[in-house]
Amino acid sequence: MIVKMKRFTLLALNCDRERIYDSIVRCGCVQLKRSADIQSFTSADESQSREQLLGKIARVEENIAYAEEKASLYNASHKKEGKIVVAKNSIARPRTEIDYDYFLNFGQNAESIERSLSKADELKEELARLGALKQNKLAEVAKLAVYGELPHPTVWYHDTEHASVALGQIPASEVKNLHSLKEEYETVTVEQIGEGTENVAVVIVAHKSENSFFDKAVSLGFSRCNIATEVLPRVLLEDLERQINGIEQQIADINGELARFAEEIPQWKVYVDWLSLCEKKLRADGDVVQSVSTFVLEGFCPAEDEQLVRDALGKVSDNMVLCFYEIGDEEFAPTLTRNNKLTEPFEFVTNSYSVPDYHEIDPNPVMSVFYFIIFGLMVADIGYGLLLLVAGICAGTLIKQKTGIRTMLMLFGICGISAIAVGVLFGSVFSYTIWDKVFPDPAHPLHNGIIPDPSTYPMVMMIISLLFGVVHIIAGIGCNMAVKIKHKQHLSAWLVDFPWIIVFATFVLAIFNMALDMAGYGPYEALRLPPLVGQISLYVCIGALAVALVCAGLGTKGFLGKVIKSFGSAYGIINYFSDIMSYIRVFGIMLSSAIMGTVINTLAGMVASGGGVGYVFAAVVLVFAHMFNLVMGILSVYIHDGRLQYVEFFGKFYTGDGQLFVPFGSDTKYTLVK
Repeated sequence: MIVKMKRFTLLALNCDRERIYDSIVRCGCVQLKRSADIQSFTSADESQSREQLLGKIARVEENIAYAEEKASLYNASHKKEGKIVVAKNSIARPRTEIDYDYFLNFGQNAESIERSLSKADELKEELARLGALKQNKLAEVAKLAVYGELPHPTVWYHDTEHASVALGQIPASEVKNLHSLKEEYETVTVEQIGEGTENVAVVIVAHKSENSFFDKAVSLGFSRCNIATEVLPRVLLEDLERQINGIEQQIADINGELARFAEEIPQWKVYVDWLSLCEKKLRADGDVVQSVSTFVLEGFCPAEDEQLVRDALGKVSDNMVLCFYEIGDEEFAPTLTRNNKLTEPFEFVTNSYSVPDYHEIDPNPVMSVFYFIIFGLMVADIGYGLLLLVAGICAGTLIKQKTGIRTMLMLFGICGISAIAVGVLFGSVFSYTIWDKVFPDPAHPLHNGIIPDPSTYPMVMMIISLLFGVVHIIAGIGCNMAVKIKHKQHLSAWLVDFPWIIVFATFVLAIFNMALDMAGYGPYEALRLPPLVGQISLYVCIGALAVALVCAGLGTKGFLGKVIKSFGSAYGIINYFSDIMSYIRVFGIMLSSAIMGTVINTLAGMVASGGGVGYVFAAVVLVFAHMFNLVMGILSVYIHDGRLQYVEFFGKFYTGDGQLFVPFGSDTKYTLVK
C-alpha cells in the first residue's frame, strides 16, 4: 500500500538551523522540499559553496580509488610479507555501520583527513615528476645506447685539415648498402663501432674532395651524432643507469607511502558521506526562505511519524512554529510503499519502471502475484526452482543490509517457489521428466503430467499462456476500476471498464471447448463445458461488448465526441488482441529453456556412455551447462516478465511518474547510519 503522507511547515531561528537539520537526519523519516515564496523573505544562493563541496567529494573519491589501486599493486609485489591490509566490507554488510552521533560529529576529523589528502596529493605530484624525469633519462639512454662501445668520447671525432669525419648511426638494414656505396669512392672509410636494437653506429672518414659521399649516406638513413661528450659514452650510460635506479627507488618508496594510505580509506569513505550530507544541507539552505533572523522550512513525513517529528524538533528549541497539513487531492507528495515481506521485493520491479504516483493505488500487491506466476510458467522446472529458492534464502539470511543484489536474489528466491510448483505440473527436474516414471502406464491420465511436454503437445502450453494473458489483462482492467472508484468515478468504472471484464471472461467460456479441441490432449476432455454454456457466454459477450462500446463516450462532450470515442473503443479491440498475443512469449521462453536443458542432458548421457572418467565429465557438463542455462534463462525471464507487467498490465491503469520518498540524509554511499 501507499503510506499516507503529511506536509509540514517549520518557522524557526537561523541560529538553530544546523541542529534542526541534524535532528531531521536523526529522525530518518523526513524529506525536505523547496519552500513557497513569502513576501519579505529571500532565498540564499549556495551554488558556489555546493560546487566547492562537490569538488572536495570528487577529490576524496579519486584518492580512494588511487589508494586502492596502489595497495593492490603493492600487495601483488609483496606476496610473502609486508602486505598492506585494506579494510573491505563483507558481502553481508557492504556498507560500514556507524551511529548518528559519530556521523553527525564527524566534522571534527575533517582537518586531519584533509592533511592526509594533501599529503597524498603531494606524493602523487612528486610521483608524476619522477615519472617524467625517468622518461627523460630513458630517452637519453636510448640516444646514447648505440654509441656505448665507442673507444673515445664523441668530441674526439671531428674534421681534420684534409679529411671530413662524421660519427653517426644508420639503420642496420642499410649497412650493406653503405659499404657498397663506399666502394664507389677511393678515399672514403666506413667503420662500424657499435650496434643498437635497430641502428648501427658508424664512423665515416672521407677526403674533403669526396664530401658528396655524406649526402648519399644521408639518403640511406645516416644521421650525424648530435651528442657532445668529453667522456666515454659508456661512462655516461653507467651514470644514467645509476640515476634511473635511484629514481626507481624513489618511485617505489612513494608508491609504498601511497599504498599505505589505503589504511585510511574507511575514514575517507565516512568523510565522503559526511561531505555529501553537508552538500545536502547547503542545498536545503537554498530551498528555504529566510529573513534576517528566521527561516521557513517545508517537508514531508509519513502521517504515522508526525509525533516523532514533533518530539525530535521540539528538543532542539522552543522558539519555533511547526504546522502539519493533509495532502490535497491535486497536491504533490513523495511516494512511500509498505508491503508484506513477500511483496516487498517486487517493488524493485515496479520502481525499475516508474515509482507509483502518491494519489494512485499501489500496483505491487496485484502485480507481484502475476509476476510470480508468469516467472514460474517461464522457468517451469523443479530443479531450477530449488536453486533459485536456495539462492533467495541465502541472500535473505546472509546479506544483512538492504542492497540491490539482496533484493534481486530474494525476488528470484520467491519466484523459485512458483517455478517448483509449475515444474511439478510438468514433471520436470533439470529437464528430466518424472511423471512417466511415476505412472509408467501410457493410458494413465498423469503419464504425461498435468501439463504435458510442450515439445510433444505445443498447443497446450500456448493456449494456457494466452488464457493466462486474458486473466492478466482482466486484472489490469479491474485495477483501473479501483483507481476510478478511488477518485469517485463510479459510473465510468462500472459502465466503461466492467463490461470489458465480462467480454473477456465470457469470450473465454465461449471458445473454451474449441481451445480443448486445438490442444488435443485427452486428459483435459473432462474439463469440456456443456454446449449451452458456450452459447450463452457468446450472447453475454456480445451484449457486454455493445455496452462497452456505447458507454465508451461517457463523460465526453457532444454527440460527435461520444461517437468518436465509441469508434476508438472498437478499434481498441485490436490492441487488446495484440496484448493477448504477447503472452505467447511465456510459451516461447519456457520451451527454449526446456529444449536447451534436454540437449544438455543428452550430451551428458553421450559423455557418460564411455564409463569411468566419462561419468566425471558428464557430471561437470551437467553442473556447468545447467547453471549456464539457468543464468541465461533467468535474464530472459526477468526482462520479458517485466515487459508483460509494464506494457500489458500497467498499460491498463498505471500512470507512475511518482517520486520515491527519500528521508533527508539517508542516501549515503559508503555508510549505514543506524
